[in-house]
Amino acid sequence: MKSAEPLKERDLEPQFEALLRVLLGRVPFLKLVSLRKDAKISPRSHDRADRLAHVTAGDRKWTLVVEEKRLGQPREVRIAALQLERYLKHLPEDVPHYGVLLAPFISEESAKICSEAGIGYADLAGNARLSFDQIFIETRAPENPFREKRETRSLFGPRATRVLRVLLQGPLRTWKVTELAESARVSVGWVSAVRQQLLSREWAAEEPGGLRVTKPTTVLEAWVKADDWEKRTRTHEYSVLINEPLELAEKLKSALADEPPVFTQWLAGWLRHPYTTPVVVTAYVKRFPDEALIKERLLGRRVSGGGGRLRLVLPKDEGVLHPQQTAQGFQLVSDVQIYLDLQRAGLRAEEQAEELKRWPDFAGGWA
Repeated sequence: MKSAEPLKERDLEPQFEALLRVLLGRVPFLKLVSLRKDAKISPRSHDRADRLAHVTAGDRKWTLVVEEKRLGQPREVRIAALQLERYLKHLPEDVPHYGVLLAPFISEESAKICSEAGIGYADLAGNARLSFDQIFIETRAPENPFREKRETRSLFGPRATRVLRVLLQGPLRTWKVTELAESARVSVGWVSAVRQQLLSREWAAEEPGGLRVTKPTTVLEAWVKADDWEKRTRTHEYSVLINEPLELAEKLKSALADEPPVFTQWLAGWLRHPYTTPVVVTAYVKRFPDEALIKERLLGRRVSGGGGRLRLVLPKDEGVLHPQQTAQGFQLVSDVQIYLDLQRAGLRAEEQAEELKRWPDFAGGWA
């Protein structure tokens, strides 16, 4: 399937059965003897497997215990692995057995959990790994065609990312729900939603002091993939006669003294951790200034189609401005926001972004 739509529970059962039959049919000497749905594991157990398959591999009989999940996120997979482990213990010892997990999509992280638990897996995107008897099947698809769009939006939408910016500000620490809501300037409900998403992906952990991000780099990389500069900003570009970036930034700060600009992209990255010389000055503003002010104070004029040395950006959500930091007297967005804003900006922006992220003091330090 090429659809990127999430699958409903009722749609999955026939697809899972077809997936299992096709997968087992790929091995010439493997024969599917029977396949039962919602089957009792054994007479001595009350547990019921989603599916129970009896197969023969050559002259050996095997029992495959199948667990099916609508979501293949790490937390769900880890729970499924524990369920399969319990089920397998109830099977007769004289019959070889093997656990298999089926889901719409199993990421590399979830696949690793399965491998470490000694169970097989397969998904509707084409990823699979079965390893029992003389059988070994392993395939890997490049991406997830069944991505849960609503969940992705909820985790990387404007209000949710306000929470992420706070959580990713180092040194990483634990946060209580109410404390995090106050710091991120969102409702407790939004914090709870983000918390659930992070825990289900195993990107954060619940500790005695509250929630703490445990995989900040993974969170940031996923955020980069979901981020869309064009959708979350409006940008005006200006051609100016001032060539020196710091001089231009200083004059802009003076011109907008009543509502100071907050710098990002090249200049902000360079001020935090110099790498590439900034050729464009970019700053978030609360409103675009009059053209006359740009002409009089900055010796510039608005241009279209790119090429300007000054970019003023109006954010659609002011959450990008919190938290802020100061460097050499200039207000900057957080390191996490600088990194996001540099993505796909051109002019060696990605190099500056990666160098900034590798810096030990990035975002206050994640070690």
